[in-house]
Amino acid sequence: MEDGLATRVTGLLRAHVDRAPQVTPEFGREMAHSLLGVLVAFLHSFQRKVERFLDAPGELPPPDGTAARAMALANCCPPFRAFTERLAQFGHPESEEPRRRAHAALDRVTRACGHLLTRRLLEELKPHFAKLMKRKWLTSSDAFDAIVMLITGFAQTLRPLHPEPHQALVSELHRRVLQEYVRPLLQGRPGCASAKARARVAARMGDEARQLRELFTRLDSAAPWLDSVVPRLRELLVLEDTAALQMEVGALARDFPDVRRRHVAALLDARGLRAQGPRREILGVLQDLGGSEAEPGPPSRAQPFFSELPVPRPVRCLPFQLPRLRLPRRSPARTPP
Repeated sequence: MEDGLATRVTGLLRAHVDRAPQVTPEFGREMAHSLLGVLVAFLHSFQRKVERFLDAPGELPPPDGTAARAMALANCCPPFRAFTERLAQFGHPESEEPRRRAHAALDRVTRACGHLLTRRLLEELKPHFAKLMKRKWLTSSDAFDAIVMLITGFAQTLRPLHPEPHQALVSELHRRVLQEYVRPLLQGRPGCASAKARARVAARMGDEARQLRELFTRLDSAAPWLDSVVPRLRELLVLEDTAALQMEVGALARDFPDVRRRHVAALLDARGLRAQGPRREILGVLQDLGGSEAEPGPPSRAQPFFSELPVPRPVRCLPFQLPRLRLPRRSPARTPP
């Protein structure tokens, strides 16, 4: 399947594309539009077959042979995409919709192949992410070093991928890794109520954010906008002034339009900010921005980040202690004579 399928299919259609304009330019446009419809039908069938093929039973990691086939299938997408563009460039007035459908089918194939390829890696990373932002994490870099080593080793296995599917896969991996990195922070794992503890956590986060940025830059991630998430959250831990925290929340909402009040509230809990007055002022920034509900953000940031990160519900405690009620002792019931 290494480019063979795409070469055969596009080769069958290319002869018609080359010959039709020799009749008349108008006939060439009609032929290109007709062939674009044929290609869309084929790509939808191709997409369904690929998704069924890659749907491994159960949760077992796929064998190496399946991973190699997934890369071969992903490598079919760039030739199909290039031929779709060539057919659309003939300028038929109704070519935009089938062009969009063709690209959507190819995007789904690329995502399905990337999901299969990264599934095993993400399972291997889980136990190391579980060690982050705990007490030992502040004094030992073993867990984070293991994460970097596994990602670097995984990248070596992706060499057969063509640049387009390789970049798409690495960009999605970039997003998933950063989600797992910030997840414990949103769950309140650091528990850094003192300024000294917050400074230590922030320093470690800053160093690891730099390493992740350099790693995914080397791997050619097409999602550099993700690199700002850890520095933004780090600032929300260390800033003390309410106005500065408000500005940082506004910047976070600008960079990540799907952030919600519950995420910022979880960060305020993690840093031990319980005073209701400052909390209302800080959280009110998102309300002033419309809660960032209707902000779609730039096209490159259309993928969700915070909306896929649940946060635990806060425990609602009563502001006072209930008195212990003493119930009167009941004398044992007398048996009738």
